[in-house]
Amino acid sequence: MTAANGNVISEISNGEKRTYLKLEDIPLFLEDLFIVTEDQNFYEHAGVDITGISRALLVNSQNNDLEQGGSITQQLARNVFTHDRTYNRKLSELYYAYQLERKKSKSEIIELYMNAIYFHNEAYGIEAASQFYFSKPTAELSKAELSFLAAIPNNPELYNPLKHFDKTKKRQERILKQMVAEGKLKQNEYKKLVKETIKLDLSTTIDLYPDYVTYVHQELKNLVASSDGLTKSLQSSDEATHQQAEVELNKSVEKLLNSGVTIHTALDTKLQTQSKTAVQSKIGVNDIEGATVVIQHHTHELVSLIGGKDYKKNSFNRAYQSYRQPGSAIKPLLDYAPYIEETNADITQLVSGASYCSNSYCPKNYSGDSYGMVTLKSAFSQSYNTPAIRIFEKTGIEKSFKYLDSFNFKKVSIKA
Repeated sequence: MTAANGNVISEISNGEKRTYLKLEDIPLFLEDLFIVTEDQNFYEHAGVDITGISRALLVNSQNNDLEQGGSITQQLARNVFTHDRTYNRKLSELYYAYQLERKKSKSEIIELYMNAIYFHNEAYGIEAASQFYFSKPTAELSKAELSFLAAIPNNPELYNPLKHFDKTKKRQERILKQMVAEGKLKQNEYKKLVKETIKLDLSTTIDLYPDYVTYVHQELKNLVASSDGLTKSLQSSDEATHQQAEVELNKSVEKLLNSGVTIHTALDTKLQTQSKTAVQSKIGVNDIEGATVVIQHHTHELVSLIGGKDYKKNSFNRAYQSYRQPGSAIKPLLDYAPYIEETNADITQLVSGASYCSNSYCPKNYSGDSYGMVTLKSAFSQSYNTPAIRIFEKTGIEKSFKYLDSFNFKKVSIKA
């Protein structure tokens, strides 16, 4: 998610980190690493490497496990279509691998493979792994760093660098030795690469401006619900209908987020910081809360939103989840606009600002004073209450509230 200036303000992963790279943006050295270590016959077979399967069956039978084996195409099929480690699923894996080879070129398959394989710690694909483990793009990795990452997917749990760094480093060295044996790396370069220090620089997830970001998440769900025709079902009083709609909505949102979508917002980060400071400094009393919403009037864009004095992400957001009495803010819409529109009154027209009582209803001016006759302009600018109630009565309740219809207020009604 980005702010108006293009800077990233929040990363949404749903537990998975993925960033797709085209083959031309992936170093050829990495492609060679995977082909040499995982599938040396990749460019010759039709999706199934018989030699590799035979070797895998031998290793698996000795270890009573299904850890080893499969061509690069099979491994891609396993990552994309099948995840179970049963022999029935192995047959499905072979079928999918065959279909992939029929419909995709070798270049497309190796590209998909390097973007789909798992590097542990929720990183899928080489770019996500590069950003997570080294905090830089794949294109900036050294050959030593590339080979270190290439050591992980063979057994992500065993070669998880955060828990088993030494094991990952040893496998990296074995991989580089294989590259020498296959003529893909010179001996002197091999010695240089194995001696290069591997220093992890773990990235941290960006998650700024929680007040604003939480609202955007909710707005995204609302947009998806509307697009999928789920809005009415979500508002249904029938619990089963509501729950089913929630399940469908969550699936759609997750699919959208996993696609790598970027959400562009109008957030003014400078204004957001200023708004937060203002709320915290102006409302110092512990048991008093507040919220602000700033909309750019000429673009109608939401440029700032503060959900509370010390708002925490996904907590109750007072800016859009709470309902409050509109107070005097409703007067221009409910009192003055209808009255002027219906009577063609001039702002210099006089209205009584004296005390008011009707049955047991006796509203007072904020100061408690009685002002006598005042102009509409003065009553409006000073937000006097008794003149407002008098012109409201002259316009009429039904007619005055009719003027609010175009504003789509949810909790403002005559009954309220």
